[in-house]
Amino acid sequence: MFLFKSCEFIKDYFIKNKLKNIILISQARSGSTFATHSLSKFIGFDEKNIYPEEYFSNKHFLYLKKFILKHEYFFLNINEFILKRTKLNRNDTLFIYLYRDPEEIMNSYKKSEQNGYYKGWVEFYARYRPFFREIKDDQNTACFNHEIWSKQQNYFTHCLNIHFNSLKELSGFKTNRDNFENLKQIGDNEIISLQLKNKINFNFLEKFYFFLRRKLESRKKIINNY
Repeated sequence: MFLFKSCEFIKDYFIKNKLKNIILISQARSGSTFATHSLSKFIGFDEKNIYPEEYFSNKHFLYLKKFILKHEYFFLNINEFILKRTKLNRNDTLFIYLYRDPEEIMNSYKKSEQNGYYKGWVEFYARYRPFFREIKDDQNTACFNHEIWSKQQNYFTHCLNIHFNSLKELSGFKTNRDNFENLKQIGDNEIISLQLKNKINFNFLEKFYFFLRRKLESRKKIINNY
């Protein structure tokens, strides 16, 4: 079951509970690019502390877990780590799940195939199905991912859900996205540039360790950690 909150409610909750960080949990094509870009600034995060999904894409779970332990006052987004994300709970962190209607997500997959920027999301998420046997296997990818979160949300001390349509409260939201033809497009003529310049507090030995773990436990071999 999902109870959705507005952008204003989420901002007030974050401030009143004196929280430090936000982790936006989503699935591919749910509107997370716009949410990361706009909701973070609406709440008051500086650009230098905003980490879109690309910072963690294809990284080992230990990389993400260590990042969370070593950083503060961040807003980050992930749409992977389906199995282990419940282990990320912190008392000073708000977890927000971005919900978008399943039909819209699946239509977005089709559109991405037509426009040449499909990234194999259906196949990627399908690899998690064996870990959730209690969820009916006949559900499409979007419904399957929503069902997983409905079972996981109680693991977090601070957890709220926001519907994609609630992002209309934010400046720049486009209701009609029929003319969007780019993976990171958030406006008629606005495409997010992926320049991963924000500082990450890992030393050389840590980076080397993550590299080794990534090689030894690749996503092809072991999906559990991705």
